[in-house]
Amino acid sequence: MRRKLQLESLESRCLMASLPFGAAPEDTGEFMLGRVAVTPVFIESSGILDQNTEDWTPAHKAQVLEKIESGLDWWRQLLAKTTNRHTLEFVIDRTFADQPFVSLYEPINRPSNDYQLYVNEFLVNRGFNQSSQLEANMRAFNHAQRLSLQTDWSFTIFVVNSMNDGEGTFAAGGSFSRAFSFAGGLFEVIPSTRPTSTFTHETGHMFWARDEYIGGGTYFQRRGYYNAQNTNAIDLNPASPFQQADSIMSEGTSLDRAFSQLVSPASTLAQIGWLDSDGDGIFDVLDVPLSLEGSGRLDPQKNEFVFRGDARVQTLPNRNSSGTQNDITLNKIQRIEYRINDGTWVTLATPNTYTIDLDLRIPVPAGTTGKIELRAIDGRSGITSNVFSGSLTPAASTTQTNGVFGFAWNDQDSDGVWDAIESGVSNAIVRLETPNGDPVRTQTIVRPSDYPEGQITGNARGITLSTIGMDADGKIASFTDTDSVLDTRVLRPFSWRLQNYRESFQGTDTQMKATFTNPTRYAFVHVIGAENGAIARLDAFDSTGKVIARAESVSLGSGQSQGLEVLADSESIAYVVAYGHRNSTIKIDQIRFGLPSEVRTQLDGSFVFPGVSPSNLNVRITPPNTSFSNSIPSNGLSSVTIPPSGTVRTDFGLKLVVSPWQNQSRRQDVNNDGQVDLFDVLVIINEINRNGIRELKQTDATPPPFIDVDGDRIVAPTDALIVINLVNAQRSGGQGEGEVGLPTDRFGSGPESFGWDANGPEDEFTKNKRRRIS
Repeated sequence: MRRKLQLESLESRCLMASLPFGAAPEDTGEFMLGRVAVTPVFIESSGILDQNTEDWTPAHKAQVLEKIESGLDWWRQLLAKTTNRHTLEFVIDRTFADQPFVSLYEPINRPSNDYQLYVNEFLVNRGFNQSSQLEANMRAFNHAQRLSLQTDWSFTIFVVNSMNDGEGTFAAGGSFSRAFSFAGGLFEVIPSTRPTSTFTHETGHMFWARDEYIGGGTYFQRRGYYNAQNTNAIDLNPASPFQQADSIMSEGTSLDRAFSQLVSPASTLAQIGWLDSDGDGIFDVLDVPLSLEGSGRLDPQKNEFVFRGDARVQTLPNRNSSGTQNDITLNKIQRIEYRINDGTWVTLATPNTYTIDLDLRIPVPAGTTGKIELRAIDGRSGITSNVFSGSLTPAASTTQTNGVFGFAWNDQDSDGVWDAIESGVSNAIVRLETPNGDPVRTQTIVRPSDYPEGQITGNARGITLSTIGMDADGKIASFTDTDSVLDTRVLRPFSWRLQNYRESFQGTDTQMKATFTNPTRYAFVHVIGAENGAIARLDAFDSTGKVIARAESVSLGSGQSQGLEVLADSESIAYVVAYGHRNSTIKIDQIRFGLPSEVRTQLDGSFVFPGVSPSNLNVRITPPNTSFSNSIPSNGLSSVTIPPSGTVRTDFGLKLVVSPWQNQSRRQDVNNDGQVDLFDVLVIINEINRNGIRELKQTDATPPPFIDVDGDRIVAPTDALIVINLVNAQRSGGQGEGEVGLPTDRFGSGPESFGWDANGPEDEFTKNKRRRIS
């Protein structure tokens, strides 16, 4: 078996193997699953600056470590009680517990707000003082611990010795009397004599849980990956009378009962990422299918099924009102599996990575007919990808089967059957029509130059443009901008702070909102980086304001651009919002909405029109150039009936027409004198000098000379280069007809280019990857 699996380069924020996919170094506690690094730092006063009233004894250190371990393990036990589809492991680094950090300060004798002194002192001692912000330095330390301990998340617990303090409280004058935390994977500060449940409670904050007691969080506050509401909070709770559920994030009796009985309400657990909307045991944050895309076909000469494509994880949009809002997952492509004719799944590869390019050759017993299936799977949770189903024939199959789909192939023998030596044809135009020949649907393209320069008002062409955000007042305008790529102008937001239009959209302060008169299934926004490192996002919302799809750009340099597109399962996108992620600045120069009625075939010859309603339609193909003619059907028109499932396949055979200006005996012999030499090169150069680079037509002179060396019906320097390569090869003793970098058959029917045509661009619809919510 020959298998070729190539790891794909990830964005810079996903490069390190121990980071969850999509996470930045700053994301050290987004949801409580996976492996968590915990660094307890016991503080020991030196007595130099503050009077030393507390000393760590071996017995007290052991006692506190036991409380930390038990307090953390409470969460592991609760998870096991809740579901068996996830794991949680706390990896404790005991370095600064076994050897407490010696500080100038005696923290328990100081107000709680003096934490900045000894926390910063510790970070400086460990070499984490590159920033003027304590939070940034703390996250850098936690991230380093994550890398060192090979975990998904990381936080620190500063334990203040209070063994000799009667009440175990900080000095008066601070914000807190006892334990406190800085949420989202930062740190906890806990007096050593606090009970085990305190360590459990404060660890909830590390993953965004809010307090629920009087004077803590309120009913209306939200936080966590789902931005879950704090509905078990006492403060401002509208229920009358309100009976609080026992919760580890409360206090007193409620907390004690929750701790002893291993319970907490669903609203509390949702804040730390434990929400299972469909009841399958997999929490929503990881209950997102893997993606498998590509196409394949049988090579009957080698008894192998060839599949080329990629597999990747997908993420649930992060709606956290705090933190970085990065879309993150712990899922991985652990296995690639296949089966033949509904047999047992067989493991083909174990990449254990977030994304992978696939170039697979799967052995198939000679004479086997039927189907072969492929899937990607995360064996820990059981999350799988869509299943690719391929026919065990030379005709190609694809993962893109949601709608009207099919292939165009080079039907060399005009028999209407896709044979082993025949390959897909790219860049052909495929059009979806009504029986009357009209487009089935219309995609609307909106450009800033469609409007008069200046402020844009009202609804035009089915779309209303506006701005939202803390610095926006709703106004948006069209202005000329040299950075525009698809137009001469860009959209600009009005800033109420500046009382003028900004040159770009800035973070969530100024966001572009496009509201559609009629809900759509598809939307596209073309964005331009207004600074180096800009990351753009496009969120699609339904009529209730729920995010139903999200797209995110790569990191863009200033002036670099990318198209972002979102696709819903139905005509449910009421509006989209485009903005710079993590306070990036971006520009926008085009919006599209509505699915197109015309696409181009891809490199493997495939095409797809998703989201087609049951009906009777025509599918029409136009060959990519004059080198092809229609073979099957001869008029290039296929009538299809869309079933209730909305899925139907129709293929088109195209016939490569031999160029009359190509020498069929030996294509490099331009002057047909039986030799290949520089005189053949000179013939082409003279022809281009006389009449220019051009497409050859019937009005051109009848050969010889045979000036179309590559057979594309265009005379160009490429034709001369092919001859030059052969002449050079002959002079250096090279053998045969081979040329550097050029296949013997430009449509990929030679033995080394079996099945794929390297010709033509991808269209926007399939080129840009989408993120959906399942």
